[in-house]
Amino acid sequence: MHEKVTGPGAAGRRCLSPPQDVEEGRGPVTVIPQRERITFLVCLAEVFAPVAGLLTAFTVVGGFAVLNVIPASAPGRAVTIGCRYYRDGAWWLFDVRTGELIGPANDVSAAAHQIRTQIERAATA
Repeated sequence: MHEKVTGPGAAGRRCLSPPQDVEEGRGPVTVIPQRERITFLVCLAEVFAPVAGLLTAFTVVGGFAVLNVIPASAPGRAVTIGCRYYRDGAWWLFDVRTGELIGPANDVSAAAHQIRTQIERAATA
């Protein structure tokens, strides 16, 4: 078994390899590919990073990674954004609660604008 040492020199933190049964495929396995989904959700989160009053947090819903966009002034008005391989071989962002499509995942600026508008509408309702 291998171990990884992080940090400078011998004072670094040691991270042991997973148990042998995990390496052999008998341990926990994520059967749903997450790489592309995570990439698009991280790009979306980066668009919201400089926006004052909005926070983002990742979580898992039904085995899928999702992004919560949370208004600091009204945390109960969060929008949960998922990403799925949907139409014509493309990834799409959608509202997890309503199932409503937001837009193609490769246009995070337009998606962020729509999400922000949705949050602002909910705040005034």
